[in-house]
Amino acid sequence: MANLAKLLFLSPLVLSGTLAAFVHPGLLVSDADITRAKTKIEAGLDPWLSSWYKLTNSSNAQASYTNGAVEVVYRGSDGVHSDNSAALWHDAAAAFALALRWKISGNETYADTAASILTAWGQTLTGIGVDSSDMDNYLLAGFQGSELANAGELLRDYKPFAEDGLETFTNMMTTVFLPMNLAFLNHELPAEHKWTHYFANWELGNMASAMAIAVLSENATTWDFVVDYFKNGGGNGNINLAVSNLVEDPDTGAILGQGQESGRDQGHSALDQQMLGIVGQQAWNQGEDLFAYNNSRILQGAEYFARYNLGYDVPFVNYTNTIVYYSQISSSSRGATRPTWELLYSHYVQIKGLDAPWTTEYLNYTVTGYGGFEPGAGTYGEGSGHYDGLGWGSLLYHMDDSDVAAYRSGCGQFVVVLFYYSLVDFFDCSIVDFVFNFLVNVFRCFVIGLFCHSVIDVFACRLIDSFGCFLGDFFRGR
Repeated sequence: MANLAKLLFLSPLVLSGTLAAFVHPGLLVSDADITRAKTKIEAGLDPWLSSWYKLTNSSNAQASYTNGAVEVVYRGSDGVHSDNSAALWHDAAAAFALALRWKISGNETYADTAASILTAWGQTLTGIGVDSSDMDNYLLAGFQGSELANAGELLRDYKPFAEDGLETFTNMMTTVFLPMNLAFLNHELPAEHKWTHYFANWELGNMASAMAIAVLSENATTWDFVVDYFKNGGGNGNINLAVSNLVEDPDTGAILGQGQESGRDQGHSALDQQMLGIVGQQAWNQGEDLFAYNNSRILQGAEYFARYNLGYDVPFVNYTNTIVYYSQISSSSRGATRPTWELLYSHYVQIKGLDAPWTTEYLNYTVTGYGGFEPGAGTYGEGSGHYDGLGWGSLLYHMDDSDVAAYRSGCGQFVVVLFYYSLVDFFDCSIVDFVFNFLVNVFRCFVIGLFCHSVIDVFACRLIDSFGCFLGDFFRGR
């Protein structure tokens, strides 16, 4: 399910190379993100504090919030029913904001309201309809499916919801949203005679939803399908099609990734960056590093988008999928912003230490435009585009120098501990075993330098070592 090296050498979830469990919470938000936000808010530090004030003062994060669950939600009209999709946008954003407010504050009143929203939709929703000519219901199934699953995942350890609500909610997600996500990705729609017919954001939204529901419902088969689709899929959710061409930065020669929707407009191109960030982050928190896949192609796409939308020229390769043909990059909606750049910057620049000058500059540009921090869905405008992702990047992903230093110090502790165990092996094993184990630990230290998350995993590594010694002894005949 996840990157084998990372799981085998780092994760406490794997014994003898076999997946044992999903991480919870393990979608857009980890326990480490919550702990960091709490610490910074208690210390009165920005941008966390200002972002927290924005969250706690928003109308969709109040204990008095009332859900608008319906039996069938329509994005667009089918000629009989009117569009009522705003109810789902609002409730998904509210459920997540309330669950996040509970996680950080500890006040169960907000968890109760979040649970009531998710339970109501779980008990009520039976379908997602739309005018069959445009199939926008699959957009709703993707974007809002991901958001609802993230809210449920964040709330899953709230005991009242876990005991009375989670099962009903999860069942609805797996019977209403997930079948639509998978039908779309398996190209079962009539228009899918050409698999690249739909723009990248359509597939990425459905991938984000299917991935999130897989974690919520602990469905490894669906998880594996989405991860494989990201790498090898036939449609534009495949990262090599979503970032369709590689070009050079005219000034530095650095590799940039032209987006599949770059010739369409920059608003949808911005949406692609947001969706790729969501897919990457959800995978990362389960131990699968899609951010690094194919030379960090997500970052190459972000750098291309950011450079152009900051006002600089970029090369453009003619693009066609037989449905559209673009001979130049589109200036429509140039400078479009979406709350995703804290996530991308935190991962690539702060966690991995990579050079991402245009992403860095675009983060500064967007944060300034938003008023000093990235907002969340429902707090920076109305309309579907403002609810395509959950946001709250400054609250959840922003790291200061002390956070980065602590993170990298943790990586160093991994290396020290693993070499210590090699030394122990010298006195406990034959010389052949010592050399073998030493070389294995060297490789582990290399992997740790790329992927480490938490010093706690050192102990998991040692547990895995113990089991590995048993297997090694068995296969070497000792």
